[in-house]
Amino acid sequence: MESENYVAKLNEFVQRKRLELSYEDVGCSGPDHIKTFTLRAVLNGKAYPDGVGKNKKEAKQNAAKNAFSGLLKETTEHAAEASTTPVRQTSINNINYICWLNEYGQKMRLIIKPMETTKLGQFNTVYCCRFVVGDKEYPEVCGKTKREAKEEAAKLVYDDICGRRTTETGDVKYSAVSSPQKEIWSQNEDDFWTKSLSVKTEDSSFTEKNFISIINFYCQKTRCTQDYILVERCGPPHSPQFFYKLVINNKEYPVGEGKSVKEAKQSAAQLAWFALQEQSDWDSKVTSWSAVSDVPPSRLSTAPSSLMFLIQYTYNWKDNFIYSVFYLNSACVNSNRFTSEFDSIERVGKGAFGCVFKAKQKLLDKYFAIKIVRCKEKALREVGTLSDLHHSNIVRYYTCWMEDSEYQWDSTADSSTTSQSTTSKSSTKCLYIQMELCDTRTLRVWIDERNTQNVKKSLRDFRRREESVIIAQQIVSGVEYFHSKRLIHRDLKPANIMFGQDGEVKIGDFGLVTTETDDDAENLMERTEYKGTPSYMAPEQKSRSTYDRKVDIFSLGLIYFELLWNLSAGPERKAIWDDARSQKLPHGFLHNFPQEYQIIRSMLCMKPEDRPEASQLKKEFEDCAHALYTLKQMNRKIRTV
Repeated sequence: MESENYVAKLNEFVQRKRLELSYEDVGCSGPDHIKTFTLRAVLNGKAYPDGVGKNKKEAKQNAAKNAFSGLLKETTEHAAEASTTPVRQTSINNINYICWLNEYGQKMRLIIKPMETTKLGQFNTVYCCRFVVGDKEYPEVCGKTKREAKEEAAKLVYDDICGRRTTETGDVKYSAVSSPQKEIWSQNEDDFWTKSLSVKTEDSSFTEKNFISIINFYCQKTRCTQDYILVERCGPPHSPQFFYKLVINNKEYPVGEGKSVKEAKQSAAQLAWFALQEQSDWDSKVTSWSAVSDVPPSRLSTAPSSLMFLIQYTYNWKDNFIYSVFYLNSACVNSNRFTSEFDSIERVGKGAFGCVFKAKQKLLDKYFAIKIVRCKEKALREVGTLSDLHHSNIVRYYTCWMEDSEYQWDSTADSSTTSQSTTSKSSTKCLYIQMELCDTRTLRVWIDERNTQNVKKSLRDFRRREESVIIAQQIVSGVEYFHSKRLIHRDLKPANIMFGQDGEVKIGDFGLVTTETDDDAENLMERTEYKGTPSYMAPEQKSRSTYDRKVDIFSLGLIYFELLWNLSAGPERKAIWDDARSQKLPHGFLHNFPQEYQIIRSMLCMKPEDRPEASQLKKEFEDCAHALYTLKQMNRKIRTV
């Protein structure tokens, strides 16, 4: 047995039983050449005997062995007790409720049928499940995942069945109210919250979850941040004592203690919960309401939309469910998700469309770009398109949400001070789009910076030529991708092309995107509209003729020309640009850029059908890049001779 991998065995056991496992580094002792290391395995907050070894790996293996041996011993003891004690006395945390329910159905010869559904939540999909056991249907329970919902629904059935078994013997004491319904209505809020938590057993681990979950729900709905902080740890290794405090929105609450981290956090959550109820504004934030289970779900769903609620369940002595519905008045809830989930907010862009902010998401400790626009067709079109696009050369979309007001940026203050809009809500809501953060320098800035050189020096700038083809390759890669999705950008221009944090090219602003669907009359009409930036529009786009994806190729041809050629800011700029749109490139362009000349002219053909596809251009750009590399190597050899 000594050669067995107890770490692997313990991990397998933990996964099968759905336990939480961690290893604590107790310390090391002895001189450097013969140090002794000590580690301890902690399962669901319970510490097992220390493991000692000549190195950390050996100590971890011994700690896992001690924990595994302890678990086997506990399992044997529970099995011995099971013959004389009710099922309810086993460790709640170690029960796989779905497996238990299936075994129960086989034993009792009952049909067990799970009824799974999904609902659209405020920010994501909510998974729900309820079980039909024989001819009895149990209430629906929701969770973040299908597995969680199903497990909780099975747990509800487990609690019901095991609760009925033990009420006659009095082995289990209920915290639900056993008196008539009128007593429930007469309870005050404090008693109701604490009494409707759960069934109490000798194993307190079942009730530990409740205060932590209530605090989590409270913070989620009131947009508060929470953090459990370790204040102190003392006592011998075999019997440690932990002290934790809960901090909600930078406000500290009383310190809770326990024999494990989990127990101490539970105690801290309980103390914080009681303290919250004593606050002067508590009544305006939370009100409680109770009703027996015969109230139909339709009645519950008719609650005012301005209220959010949580449903908890308990049991009375007659096996009827009592729903405890806790309403949170949304008028007292901070509805601004932007300021509650993000900090270090800094404006990085502003235009007729709205504003773009750089902000750090508190939970991930990562910066994102948040684009705030009026919720109109253009904005919704962009979000709908971006959500389906996943390409390294297209700005990545993460999520979006609606808010009643626009975030107000105080331009006179520094980036650390911001102010939220307190103006009256307009009829048009604002759409907040969370996207990949790009460099504030767009391709427009890149071109303008290189155009500060004089023309002769620019023509000799081989590096600019190299960089231009690399940029063009990345743009056409993104264009090829969304063309494969039958999408037309319609507004490709340097200002809409950005660079990621790693310097990679990113195509953005899909506000004018449209689909290329031949048999859609409405879409055909859409593809005759005068939309885009006139100076980069294809001829057919300007003339309001029916157009297709080739309008993007024309725009890309102009962008590539602009990447290579130093266009002055003088009056001659317009003449050169208009000539380029007609395939008449400046004198000297062919001499300096012979291969690029042919590519650009093909992209600027008047007839769309004569322009190359993005896939063909991709190959031509690769050939061009290879030719430039070969030329560079030849020039280097000449210089060394």
